Amino acid sequence: MGEVLEYGIYLALLVALAIPLSGYINRVMAGERVAVLSRVLVPVENFIYRSIRVDKYENMGWKTYLVSALAFSAVSLAGLFAILMLQGVLPGNPEGLPGLSWDLALNTAISFVTNTNWQAYSGEAALSYFSQALGLTVQNFVTPAVGMAVLFALFRGIVAENTPGLGNFWKDATRAVLFVLLPLSLVVAIVDVAQGSPQNLAPYETVQLLEPVGVTADGAIVDAEDPAAVQTITQEIIPLGPQASQVAIKQLGTNGGGYNGVNSASPLENPTPLTNLIQCLSLLLIPVALVFSFGRFVNDRRHGRTLFAALFVLLLVGLVAIAYFEQTGTPQLAQDGAVYLGLTGQSGGNMEGKETRFGVTDSALWAAFTTAASNGSVNAMHDSLTPLGGMVPMILMALGEVVFGGVGCGLYSLIGFVLLTVFIAGLMVGRTPEYLGKKIGPREMRMAVILCITTPLVILVGTAVLCLDPATANALTNTGAHGFSEVLYAAISAGGNNGSAFAGLDANTPLINVVLGLEMLVNRFMPMAAALVLAGSLAKRTKVATSAGTLSTSNAMFAFLLLVIVLLVGALTMFPALALGPVAEHLQMVLG
Repeated sequence: MGEVLEYGIYLALLVALAIPLSGYINRVMAGERVAVLSRVLVPVENFIYRSIRVDKYENMGWKTYLVSALAFSAVSLAGLFAILMLQGVLPGNPEGLPGLSWDLALNTAISFVTNTNWQAYSGEAALSYFSQALGLTVQNFVTPAVGMAVLFALFRGIVAENTPGLGNFWKDATRAVLFVLLPLSLVVAIVDVAQGSPQNLAPYETVQLLEPVGVTADGAIVDAEDPAAVQTITQEIIPLGPQASQVAIKQLGTNGGGYNGVNSASPLENPTPLTNLIQCLSLLLIPVALVFSFGRFVNDRRHGRTLFAALFVLLLVGLVAIAYFEQTGTPQLAQDGAVYLGLTGQSGGNMEGKETRFGVTDSALWAAFTTAASNGSVNAMHDSLTPLGGMVPMILMALGEVVFGGVGCGLYSLIGFVLLTVFIAGLMVGRTPEYLGKKIGPREMRMAVILCITTPLVILVGTAVLCLDPATANALTNTGAHGFSEVLYAAISAGGNNGSAFAGLDANTPLINVVLGLEMLVNRFMPMAAALVLAGSLAKRTKVATSAGTLSTSNAMFAFLLLVIVLLVGALTMFPALALGPVAEHLQMVLG
């Protein structure tokens, strides 16, 4: 019961914080003054507009808005790529780390510019302070701001009538950073520092181990006195640097990634139960708030609550499934009941790859939140989940980044599924589909289909290409069904702009870096373009009166229909691939 209570507290806190935040975000994106912050930040905001020479009062059409978003992302990509390649000669590099190879630098730059934060390297061993702070952390702020800006352009297109204007990209992105992401990140970073996370520019420290350990010829850690040990380790290097500031925005911006290789399992990034609570809530805080913001913006809060209910059901089912499979473990782990897997007096269940500080309970919660939110940070190694426990995060990512998803991009992808649901329901009753008072025509449906099928299509193509390359097999830790799961998870993570890793694939090869990079680019910018085309098309339409035949989008029936469509398009599209990976592994485990 204690685990159920903890899950209930997390979910209740998430909703309780998201609802008031939704109103605040709407005021910010409408350009309204917000208490004390406006006095401090409005002068900074105006200075930014003057510096980049933009007119904040310009009302952009969808084409101008899209070109602005793409141009900003292209400049960001080029700048980050240059930083990573030239890292060895840039300042802020006390460890003297060299620049990255072209393919790894390209993959990393694409990853952070697309809000994916997939990492084919270990952060503390590969990147300098300059690259971490001015390269990655800056992108952690601006990429979710781009997603939020595009989302509000779509909001305006839905409510507008006979007008091409969708707002101003530069103003939307700037206000998202200054008034939403920066204040929230400052709060989280202060808590992290107070709890023990490093935030400095000091060189790495070398400390003596309390107890030496031995290393075998194949790299396994054993007792220092073990005859198999070929080397004795007596010291450890502690990575320092500006960690707390990057951790805060990586969680709030659904960026993911990690300053350290083991991510949020590290006591440097996530030192205490309090930081684990705050960071875990941060994963979904803004995506959940934006669903309520949508209801407020279109003046139909019941519709916003209906969308939230549908997504909440998917999240809850995923959370319960992961927790159950990890707590139950496997027949091999239980050894026919000879091994106790309960929770009394210990962290029970499948503890492989998990921090004893968190156990199954907090690890399952984080795994569900991070893959639902398109975040990608982890506090346990997903490669060590049970077969079905590892399948659930894959499904949450493969649904199309719609179970709340990334900041902005998750909700505009969901709206594609909403339009598809409205269209199919309209066909059932023989009526022209309407959504929030506007007729849905062929152009809107084409954009909705792009929003719905881009993610699974990109994932399946990427998986096929990786599997065709013989070098991929050499990059795997495991063979058979689990090895395929490692490849599939990587393709899903990149294609879903999530960024989490199964941890069993050595992804730093030229082909894998390029293929996953292309996946990230396509799944970021194709739906973004579709969302803005959809916004421009809807903005030109006139609202029609609601009639007796209008489908209600604010009741339980619509939530159910939406769930069915999401599962049909997302889960069933991926089922054949899942059957070859986690499902096959589970059957081998049970029957073999």
